[in-house]
Amino acid sequence: MASPHDPRAAALDSFIARHPGILAGGGPAAVFRALPGAYLDALPPRPVHYYQTDKPGADALARLGLEVRTDEPASPASLCLVFATKHKEEVLHHYARAAALLDEGGSLIVSAANDLGAPSLERRCAELMGGVETYSKHKCRVFLARKDPAKLDRGLLETWLQGGDWHGIADTGLMSRPGLFSWKALDLGSRLLARHLPDDLAGRGADLGAGYGYLSREILARPRQIAELHLFESEHKALDAARRNLEGHPAAQFHWADVTLGLPVSRLDFVVTNPPFHTGRAALSALGRAFVRAGLAALKPGGRLFLVANRHLPYEPEIEALGARAATLAEAEGFKVILALKH
Repeated sequence: MASPHDPRAAALDSFIARHPGILAGGGPAAVFRALPGAYLDALPPRPVHYYQTDKPGADALARLGLEVRTDEPASPASLCLVFATKHKEEVLHHYARAAALLDEGGSLIVSAANDLGAPSLERRCAELMGGVETYSKHKCRVFLARKDPAKLDRGLLETWLQGGDWHGIADTGLMSRPGLFSWKALDLGSRLLARHLPDDLAGRGADLGAGYGYLSREILARPRQIAELHLFESEHKALDAARRNLEGHPAAQFHWADVTLGLPVSRLDFVVTNPPFHTGRAALSALGRAFVRAGLAALKPGGRLFLVANRHLPYEPEIEALGARAATLAEAEGFKVILALKH
């Protein structure tokens, strides 16, 4: 999730100010993981594919009147902008996708935060494109490359293109892909929570921050009387994965949504969640607390919320302050499973 004043956008804005006309040209453009910023005003009139699969990020762009898309750019372009995320494999895939789409002589401009691996990402971009020009500002690096087919490393191009495809998670039957939380292996916290979900779950429920659907699949795989299971997820790619992984389960309903804004369902019998608590690499327990508030608000009296969290995070006072009763069901491997019972 990007902040309203994301330093990657600020760094790109500064780079453009130092290089007037760098975005000139009327050919199509693509922006990977697009963010709000002054650079949007610097883009001359041209077709632009604004690609953003994070719901809060997409909503921020939509409020600016932009058409935001969740399908990856696939058409030829003269300019590609990439905002690097914390997911290295996803960033490399975006490099390769951009390089494949660019016209000869077209520009690839990347903005990456230093604390999310900008130096390494700069080197990798240079390996693919045959060299880059670099600018540093706002604890970020912005690097520019021009597409020269003679310098393009086509082996890396193909490897990184394929690296963004669907992958199976070993021994699970689940599908995932780069850019998702715990995309290579099941998260230990989610596994702990799944082991401590009771067999008497029934009726209507929700999975907040559902990811690629592991917890929901565990709930629906057991002989329970589940009438509805609502999966809420802010990352569209994760929701696509969940749809694949829960195909054939009629109780599953999928919502691309920002849980922190509240839920469009109410009087639920149960809620499960492994809430996120990071943005970038910074811990942000307020995000998890917002999940707790949303989950409890959506429960009916007597409804239950099952939560897994890092052992040191103090969710219990938040639960008690909201008028629910908290109990620890299990502690292991640095995590705890909490049951919150709504009065």
